[in-house]
Amino acid sequence: MKLLMFIFFWFSACSAAATSEDLPFLDENIKIGIGLSYSKLESNSFVGNYFLLSKSNPRFEISYLSPVLDLYRHKFTAYYKQEVFQVENPSFVVSTRETQGSLALGWQPTWLSEDKVFHRYFRFGLKNSSVVSELPDTTTLKGDIANRYSLEAGLGFTWYALTVSKFPVGIDAEIIYSQTIFDHSKINYYNGFTYRFGIDFEFKKRTLFTGWGFRAFYEFTEVKNEFSQTIDKEIGVLLNKAFIF
Repeated sequence: MKLLMFIFFWFSACSAAATSEDLPFLDENIKIGIGLSYSKLESNSFVGNYFLLSKSNPRFEISYLSPVLDLYRHKFTAYYKQEVFQVENPSFVVSTRETQGSLALGWQPTWLSEDKVFHRYFRFGLKNSSVVSELPDTTTLKGDIANRYSLEAGLGFTWYALTVSKFPVGIDAEIIYSQTIFDHSKINYYNGFTYRFGIDFEFKKRTLFTGWGFRAFYEFTEVKNEFSQTIDKEIGVLLNKAFIF
């Protein structure tokens, strides 16, 4: 919550009113991004909380934004990332040291405001992600990780404006319901919620860096399991290039 408040006040202080002519976000485009993120898995156990931290996660994203027709558009997204986890508490052990791959696909039907700077959307997706699959106990201090496959559905908004230097910037927030389809875990997983926040920054049109931009994001997921719940946090940044039609 503190992070969200900081983002909101920073954005409000650094932004100004925008018009549709100023915003490259409104163009039909394919956007490709590469970057890094860091993840943290948290789960309760009978011998204390089990915390797993990832090394830097290489991440690849691609999205397609359709043209705006009658204040409506589609957005299709996909990303792939790789995670390698290590235990934060040296008293515990994680069995799997191999790279974990995560893939997500999403679709966003989006409705624009009359001035086109405020977007509301639903989000539907299919995702696999890393979860704690085995918890340490009194007989062994060893845990493990595996994959969880889930369906996602939720809603979000994006608000666009200009920085004081007249560069386009957008802030978005989502709340997503996550339902497990199946998992490869010794612990059974059920449902939960994901909260996502992001900031997109792009250079102005008609400059040498047209189409280039940055995205910073934070994601918080809490999913119930048969023991209690598992929390997955991720923070990252991407460099992206938009190919405008």
